[in-house]
Amino acid sequence: MLPEFIKVVIQGVQLAAPLDDVFTQNFDRTFRTYYNRVETSLLSGLCDTHGTDKGQLVRGNRTQTWHAHTYADYLERTFRHCRHHIRNVFECGMGTNNPELVSSMGSGGQPGASLRVWRDYFPNAEIVGVDIDGDILFQEERIRTFQCDQTDPAAIKAVMDQLDEIEFDLMIDDGLHTFAGGVSLLENAIHRLRPEGLYIIEDVSIADLFNFMIYFKDKPWDVEFVNLYRKDIPLADNSLIVIRKG
Repeated sequence: MLPEFIKVVIQGVQLAAPLDDVFTQNFDRTFRTYYNRVETSLLSGLCDTHGTDKGQLVRGNRTQTWHAHTYADYLERTFRHCRHHIRNVFECGMGTNNPELVSSMGSGGQPGASLRVWRDYFPNAEIVGVDIDGDILFQEERIRTFQCDQTDPAAIKAVMDQLDEIEFDLMIDDGLHTFAGGVSLLENAIHRLRPEGLYIIEDVSIADLFNFMIYFKDKPWDVEFVNLYRKDIPLADNSLIVIRKG
């Protein structure tokens, strides 16, 4: 595991502190999981098939040049025992391939890739996707998509109003990847999370891990910070924040 550092301000001075030390000082419980990659992982295989960077077995159709995330490892361990019982999934961030937009996957991106992964992994679920790029919206079997700016509470409400009273088993923020954008979507969408559901913020940078630590201190939710380490690869943004209503 490579050492990771986070920039923190202590008595007015910015210092680079070991990430593990910052977590130790802010939380009173922790656990670590060690595992080897599952070569027959259904979820990681679907990531290859549809071209998303949430997981990887082989190169597959993924066109991105960066290392794949290992979110599929975590999510498969969480849901494989109940994946047939998941009924509704929401994801913000459909993978725009417009290089002019922030958080673009680049011109080789495959919009909607992860939505198709969820549809195939959760065979009884309806999938809702939103993105700020209106040009990549589509409708397919068990997939509906909507345009939405996650920094705009009114836009989030407008989408939710179109979804009747649906409550989601799984909600994922894979959108703007900023602290402000993450807070905006969370505060205006988590009321649609089922009591037993999971709300997950993906691609949390090391700097924003600290911002979210401060943010969640006075919030009523059950929150986990999950850093997914890969052998000989820096952590970078391979981190999740997992939120339960508690």
